[in-house]
Amino acid sequence: MSIFLESLKRKPIIGALRPSNLDLMINQKVPLDLCSVFFLLEGDIQNLETIALLFQEYRPLLFVHMDLFGGIASDESGLCFLKEKFPAVSGVITTRLRTLTLARKVGFLTIFRLFLIDSESLRTALRVVREVSPDALEILPGIIFPHLKGILPLEELPPLICGGFIRKKSDVVKILRGGAQGVSTSYQKMWLLNKELGCSR
Repeated sequence: MSIFLESLKRKPIIGALRPSNLDLMINQKVPLDLCSVFFLLEGDIQNLETIALLFQEYRPLLFVHMDLFGGIASDESGLCFLKEKFPAVSGVITTRLRTLTLARKVGFLTIFRLFLIDSESLRTALRVVREVSPDALEILPGIIFPHLKGILPLEELPPLICGGFIRKKSDVVKILRGGAQGVSTSYQKMWLLNKELGCSR
């Protein structure tokens, strides 16, 4: 876990990978070292094999969103297979309590993804955090995070990541100053902010 937090301290922008920006990276139109943490939000085993080859020299922390991943089940056998066959994968992202529990049992870092739409969803998040203790909590839409000061019990939550509708440097700065450890985005231009933000925190 300390490696994860240290990676975010150096480069707080997390590269969210989708087919479009993954193709740009494969074709070497986007530098591989812009981010030290990547989230594979969509894809399957073939995508994962491609990414493993792509990152075989530069080795960022890679998290797979199991709810949206094809070809591997999110049960214990599937997670064991992922752990054994794809050592490039450091952890998993999920909205499901059972997947979090099994992923921790297998030895993955875990990120609980929460769509924070009302007070009930916040209560659900707190319950999951108490029961499973994920390594991090990703809040969506991340753009609302600066407006939640005084509402979120930060002292009860694991390290926070924000994602969704974040398009400006000023948004990122507000989010990080508000207590989040990182910002996830598929918008590649935002990845460039790691060059200045990692040094200024």
